[in-house]
Amino acid sequence: MSSDSAGSSQSVTQSQPITLDEFLDWRDNDNFIWDDYGRETEEAWIRPVERAGLDDSKHKVFHHANKEYIRAPHPFVQIGEQLGESGSTVVYRVNVPEGYPYRRQLALKVITCKDNLRPPGPDSHIRMLALEEVRTMASIKHPHIVVYVASFEDYCISTREVRRQQRPRVRAIRVDQQIKKHILGIAMYPPAQCNLSFFMNQIIASREPEYETALHGYFGCLSQAVAFLHRSNIRIRHKDIKPENIVIDDFLLPVLTDFGLSKHFETGQHSEGPTPKTLKYADPEAINETQRDERSDVFSLGCVFLEMVTTLLGQPPIFAEQQLKTDNLGEFKYSESLDRLDGYLSQLSQIADSHIANNPKKADSATEIQGILPVIRSMMDSDFTRRPKAHDLYPLFRRLAIVGGPGSCGNCEAERETGRAVPRLQRTHTGSPVVTRAATMNTTISLVRRGSTLNGLSGMVVHDSPTDLQHQHPGQENIPPHSQVNGHGGHVNGSQAR
Repeated sequence: MSSDSAGSSQSVTQSQPITLDEFLDWRDNDNFIWDDYGRETEEAWIRPVERAGLDDSKHKVFHHANKEYIRAPHPFVQIGEQLGESGSTVVYRVNVPEGYPYRRQLALKVITCKDNLRPPGPDSHIRMLALEEVRTMASIKHPHIVVYVASFEDYCISTREVRRQQRPRVRAIRVDQQIKKHILGIAMYPPAQCNLSFFMNQIIASREPEYETALHGYFGCLSQAVAFLHRSNIRIRHKDIKPENIVIDDFLLPVLTDFGLSKHFETGQHSEGPTPKTLKYADPEAINETQRDERSDVFSLGCVFLEMVTTLLGQPPIFAEQQLKTDNLGEFKYSESLDRLDGYLSQLSQIADSHIANNPKKADSATEIQGILPVIRSMMDSDFTRRPKAHDLYPLFRRLAIVGGPGSCGNCEAERETGRAVPRLQRTHTGSPVVTRAATMNTTISLVRRGSTLNGLSGMVVHDSPTDLQHQHPGQENIPPHSQVNGHGGHVNGSQAR
C-alpha cells in the first residue's frame, strides 16, 4: 500500500477497528501524541523517564500537586464497563472525543504502583521497573503481539502542616508532603473482545463453528509470537504465558499481551532464583527456582496448547486439569502432573479416534490433532534442554490451520519464509492458503449480527504488574526423539504421529 493510499484509508477509518497488521503497516501508533496540558516539569519525575529511553511525546507525567484525587487523563474517555480487573490493575476500552486528531479505540491498562504497600517516589527502584516494562512494550512490533501506543503516570500528594510552639507566641511550621497515590497507564492496540480462556469456554458453550475454526490457527500464530520474542535481536522471555494473557481481537485473531513479567536475556544466558510466576502454567525449573532459559516459555505455551486441543476435541479446558490432578489439595500445577501427562494424551487420542470414526466433518481435524500431541508432549518435557525451541514450532502446527481452520495465517507464512514479521499489506501471495483480511472481517460481521456474547467484551481478565508483585507438518519436520506418548516412540495410542 502506498503512503498516499494508507493516509487516505486512515482518514476514513480512524475511528474504526483495523487488523493489527494494518495498524503496524500504517504505523498508526505514531499518530497519538500527548499534548503539554498538565504536564509535570519537575526534574525528579522527568529524569527517570529520560533514563528509561522514553519519548515525552509518548510518555507523559501529569502534575497534580496537592490535589487529593486522580482523574482519567485527557483525552481518554472510557467506553462501557471495564474490560477486567485484578488486584491493583484495571483495563478499560477507551477512545477520545470528536475533534481530537486520534480517534482509534484502544485498551488502557491502569496500574496502581506500590512499593512495600506504599506508592513509590519519583526516583524509586519500583518506578524504574515500571518504566522498563513500558520500554519493553514499546520495542515490540509483531502482528500477534499487543502494540504499545502511549503511556502516562499520574500521582497526588497529601500535604500536612505541622505547627510547633518553640517560644511564647512563636510557632515553627513544618510542611510534610507524601505521595498518596501513583498510577501508571499504558494505552495499547487492539482492545480485545475477550481472553483465550473465555474464548475456549465459549466454543464449548456455543458450538459456534467460526470460533472452533479460528482456534485451529492459534497454535501457529502464538508459536510465531513467542519465537519473535526469543530472537537474538529481541531477547525477551515473557515468563507468564497463559490463556488469560492471550486476547482475541475484533477479527478473531490471537494477540499475546501482558509483558509485566518479561525480562531481557542474553543468548545462552540462564537465570536462577525467585521470579514472579503463575503457578498453574509455570515450568518445573521456575517452580523449583533452578537454572532456566527461554524454553521456560515453551513449557507454558505447551500447557496452553494442551487446553486448546482439549477444547477442539469437545471438552472444556478445565477437563485437562481435572484429568491430571491427583487431589484437591493446593493449587494445581501442570509441572507437578507430568507423570500423568502421557496417559491424558492417550485419552485425547482415543477421543480423536471417536471423532474420526463418527464425525466425517471433524475427521481431518482430529487426525491432525493426533499428529501434534507428541509435539505438545515435547514442549512440556520436565527437562528444558529437551524441549523444542520456539522458532522450530510453527512448521509443526501450520497443517492444523490448513486442514481444520481458515488456512495458514498470512502474517505467519510470510514470517516463516522471510524470517521477518512483515505486515500482510506489504506482501504478495505465497501460494499457501492464508487468512485474508476480508474473510476475517466477514466472520466478525456475522458474529455481530448474531449478537455474540464475544462482541460484548465479556471475559477479559487482567493481572498484576511486577510493580505490584515484588515477588511441514508433524512427521514431515524434525520432532525431538523424546516426543513419545506411552512409550510408543512418536505414536499416540497406536496412531502414527503425522
